[in-house]
Amino acid sequence: MRTPPSKAASTSPERKSSLNQRGWPGSTGKAFSGAARPRFFAPVQTILPDFSSLRILVLGDVMTDRYLHGSVDRISPEAPVPVMRLGREDSRLGGAANVALNLLSLGAQPLLAGVVGADEAGKHFRQLLEEKKLPDHLVISDPGRTTTVKTRLVSGGQQLLRVDREDTHPLAAEVEAALTESLRQLSAQGGYDLLLLQDYNKGVLTPSLIRSVAQLAHAAGIPTVVDPKAHNFWAYQGVSLFKPNLREMQQQCDFPVLPELASLDRAAQYAFDRLACGAVMITLSEHGIYVNDGTSSAIYPTSAQSVADVSGAGDTVISVAACALGAGMSLPDIARLANLAGAQVIAKSGVVAVQLEELTRAFQG
Repeated sequence: MRTPPSKAASTSPERKSSLNQRGWPGSTGKAFSGAARPRFFAPVQTILPDFSSLRILVLGDVMTDRYLHGSVDRISPEAPVPVMRLGREDSRLGGAANVALNLLSLGAQPLLAGVVGADEAGKHFRQLLEEKKLPDHLVISDPGRTTTVKTRLVSGGQQLLRVDREDTHPLAAEVEAALTESLRQLSAQGGYDLLLLQDYNKGVLTPSLIRSVAQLAHAAGIPTVVDPKAHNFWAYQGVSLFKPNLREMQQQCDFPVLPELASLDRAAQYAFDRLACGAVMITLSEHGIYVNDGTSSAIYPTSAQSVADVSGAGDTVISVAACALGAGMSLPDIARLANLAGAQVIAKSGVVAVQLEELTRAFQG
């Protein structure tokens, strides 16, 4: 039976509904307390909090985003395809590493954990981390694995082709054991304040690794934020914030999911029932962001004015959501801030990190 919206919920913009109350569960099913529990549907903030004390562990699939820029002025005589004259190339941190870079740009203290191959691409990836002053001691090299590199051919601001070099098989048992032990030691030292799991279906986040690290976080009362993908979609039991996009949610539900409040409420309830998670955030592309904490829900419209490249937008949204959650912001403010950050990065070409100064002006403007 539905309950009326709370007084605080009435400050939320646009479309709202209320649902049966749900806690903010940890591994024991008990609610988090203190700073670990965000104040959902509180009055809207006007000042962006300081994220500099937040230590956020990012675990997931790391990769390099490589760009080959050139010009096209003719069609190949060998086949009906364009011929691109290569001008310049550049490489950027991608996947979970781009999330860590976004966190760093927001002022937080990211710790990146993942796996690369013992290959030249793996060495180059570590060089990129060093250039950005991101630590790599939790990034394991696996001789049996190929470092993921996504190569994009770009001309006139348009992507012509993307070539992926990667392995997507699950981690070998010994590699997973080594990674788990490193994370266990970090947890025992109280080395992080929030766990962020970034899944790209590349094999690093196995069901057993997910269980292990989630249990470590829950036992310490540490919030867990997840950006899931198809293979392990329902493996993230008891997480604090579950953030799929609309397409992913549509693929995982056995009923139609539309970018409408009632339909999204049904999908969120499906996730609550499957995962016992604390809150659901669904990114809706041009329709904005949907949020639901089990008590109230709303759709917050996008603030995007222009779209140059959507690459990495999801990384930015989950990074901002993690920082905002760790700082105790309300769910409406998390959605608003994530919308602003997403709009900022999709207006630029390539995978780029959010800029704190620009985001602060937009949030407080």
